[in-house]
Amino acid sequence: MEAGFSRRYTTTPAGLGPVVRQSRLKRARQELPSFLRKNRGLVVKPAFWRILLRLLAARARPSAVPADPPMLFIATHHKVMTTYFNAVLRLLSFGLRRRYQRVFTRQPVPGAGLVLSMHGKLDLPRLRPYRGVHVMRDLRDMIVSGYHYHKWTYEDWVHRPDDRGVSYQQKLNRADKRDGLFMEIDHFIYFYREVLQRWDIDDPDILEVAYEDLMGDDRARIYARIFSHLGLEGRDLGLATDLMKLFEAGSRTGRKPGSVAPQSHLRSGRSGQWRDELESDHIAYIEQELGPVLRKFGY
Repeated sequence: MEAGFSRRYTTTPAGLGPVVRQSRLKRARQELPSFLRKNRGLVVKPAFWRILLRLLAARARPSAVPADPPMLFIATHHKVMTTYFNAVLRLLSFGLRRRYQRVFTRQPVPGAGLVLSMHGKLDLPRLRPYRGVHVMRDLRDMIVSGYHYHKWTYEDWVHRPDDRGVSYQQKLNRADKRDGLFMEIDHFIYFYREVLQRWDIDDPDILEVAYEDLMGDDRARIYARIFSHLGLEGRDLGLATDLMKLFEAGSRTGRKPGSVAPQSHLRSGRSGQWRDELESDHIAYIEQELGPVLRKFGY
């Protein structure tokens, strides 16, 4: 693909044919090694067991949830701390006695109290009242991280065939890196461009947070800001921020920050990795198709 090539509509090379579903046993056998690598650092930490006791104590306290509470949500995107926030919010919802729901492209069900939107595809006017947090990452790093992840992941959608019977994962693994990254760019454009173009960064009920700041030395302050914005106070606020610290990648996996783990959802997390992996024509194509989105979010 030439960098100067332009087309009005960009389509995804991912197959949109019948969903390929695997048995639960096969899926468990595939995902167990990754799960263990991803969480092996937790069970040896006394802090993990202490926070479980704090969650039980929080759940036993009288509920402080108002009669008609706003929906609380964190909106993120693929390769932007989705498994991290899922772990934190799932446990936090237990302690706070708020109904938790993780959504992908569908909308939350009525009555959901704490929501993780994995792709940020929320119909916000229909969800009011709400208080939310939106976590954004340099989309060039999202593309690079997605490229490596999609070459091995067991997620069903990457195995869906196209009209020639070839899955997205097969295409990535058959292509050289240059062409594979172009495929990943096109998939990102197809899946996220409109979502990010339409996102309202000036909504006073939504706190905008940069992924890169959550990787920085001042991240504990940002944890507190996130959950203060969602309305948590006192012991509940402390519990939420401590869960965030506990599930940080280095604590969770036992790996050094920035190290690369093959075949892991938590592969690296390093910011700016796109500079080492994207070629000049990749960068030019991203600028052509996604430049306004980059600048909208400060990249």
